[in-house]
Amino acid sequence: MLSVAAVRSASGAANYFAKDDYYTVEGSSEISAWAGEGADSLGLAGEVAKDAFEGILNGILPDGEAVAQVENRRAGFDLTFSMPKSASVMAYVAGDKRILGANMAAVQKTMAWVEKNLAEGRKDVEGRKVPVQTGNLVYALFQHDTSRALDPQGHIHAVIANLTRMADGKWQALHGDKLWSHNSIIGSVYHAYMRTGLEQLGYGIDLKGKHGTFEISGVPKSVIGEFSQRREEILDRATQLGVKSPEGLREITKRSRDPKLDVEDREALKQSWVDRAAALGFDGKGLVAAAEARAGIAQPDSALERGYCAIVEAIDGARNRVGALLRPHDPLVDNALARAVKSPAEARTQLAVASAVRILSEREAAWPVHKLGKTALDLGLKGVTVESIERRIDRLVQNRQLIPGIATAADRTGRMATTQEALRTEERILTSVEEGKGTANPIIAADTAPVRLQEASDRPLNPGQLAAASLILSSADRTVSVQGVAGAGKSTMLQAVARVAEAEGRTITGLAFQNKMVADLAEGAGIKAQTIASFVLAHERFIA
Repeated sequence: MLSVAAVRSASGAANYFAKDDYYTVEGSSEISAWAGEGADSLGLAGEVAKDAFEGILNGILPDGEAVAQVENRRAGFDLTFSMPKSASVMAYVAGDKRILGANMAAVQKTMAWVEKNLAEGRKDVEGRKVPVQTGNLVYALFQHDTSRALDPQGHIHAVIANLTRMADGKWQALHGDKLWSHNSIIGSVYHAYMRTGLEQLGYGIDLKGKHGTFEISGVPKSVIGEFSQRREEILDRATQLGVKSPEGLREITKRSRDPKLDVEDREALKQSWVDRAAALGFDGKGLVAAAEARAGIAQPDSALERGYCAIVEAIDGARNRVGALLRPHDPLVDNALARAVKSPAEARTQLAVASAVRILSEREAAWPVHKLGKTALDLGLKGVTVESIERRIDRLVQNRQLIPGIATAADRTGRMATTQEALRTEERILTSVEEGKGTANPIIAADTAPVRLQEASDRPLNPGQLAAASLILSSADRTVSVQGVAGAGKSTMLQAVARVAEAEGRTITGLAFQNKMVADLAEGAGIKAQTIASFVLAHERFIA
């Protein structure tokens, strides 16, 4: 799991991280570590000293230079990467310290991706501040082992300073908008790396929920629940308040956060974890031994045998999750896959990207490339990581199997992609719209529409609603398009349209992608509605 929070106080952050107990991988003497291209360029390496950490968060470089300050400047960002509870149990209760190494590696790889793709500064372009990629961050990693309720909870804080170096060598404040807007993508990247790391250690994975979240196979739910006191506290509070959304849960988490308890005897605390697990009949030693045995199984030597194993393992591992999304001879999957791939992970990557394209194409004609990558990652196919996904997308773009573009709309910017099939569909739709101009009989005359619509509506229609409704009823075009943002009053407008049309002897049918949209049409507009899929199924004999 990933959470993102602003660091408001440099001294507060320095005091908190300086006093807590940190551990690094494989028993290193370092209790924390600087990281990032920006840190390297400043000569920051190794263990994080409190004074240097506080100075960096305050915008003071090691040579004493002060980066320009602004009022209400945030000190930085705290990205907290939390292992699944089952992984914490296996690391701290069952004693498999390899898991801590896998977690640190997953965080380091994720942060390298964040630095490459999301680090931005701003520069003046024709009087406007425009975000530009910088590719460098200054951050420190701190590894913890407990939750606030003192349950085993391995997590790593990546504390990013509000600094980045521009192309001209000058340091300035980090433009952190993408850290917020891409937080779910960062989480998906981390989960994929962590899954892959655990699978390489020999563990099985059970996918849970959205964003590629998971647990280690074989850890009982009762044990996970026993060591999830803080989570249960948050869920109980959410139930009391009637909160169900992820945003609401995050707010409860923040507002109900007590100071972290000090641990006077860490060995006694860890022994208490072992005892609590033992009371439930669990020690995890068998799972560790089985995982170690699986991790040590030798791989086939010959290229032919590896290729055969790759295709068998890839298809077997992916069939249950993406089989329904793929097509015979899918153009987004290489032909003669067994000859083309070199590993099961590469085969699964092809299946994941092709499946993600199908998922997104159900709702949109084009999509942000990062959304395509996230959707592919969240399928949770074994060994699939953000690097393999990005390589596959780039290959499909090079081969023109995916068509690239750049979004310039205010609410959507950056790299986009679509398919040849989507472009052909769009062309057919536009041709149909053009051919249908002037071929339909208006339902009512334009001059009578406003009065009749106002009379039919339960509430007064505003000018925008009235214009849209009048166009629908009085147009001689077979297709009329109306676009409105959420909350603009489309349902109220459509209700009036339906009432007038029905009074003229017309039958109104609403079509939507999802059942929820169908329900909204029926409830909000009073229109008999169904999903597009069910409509097509019922009328497929009439569809060419």
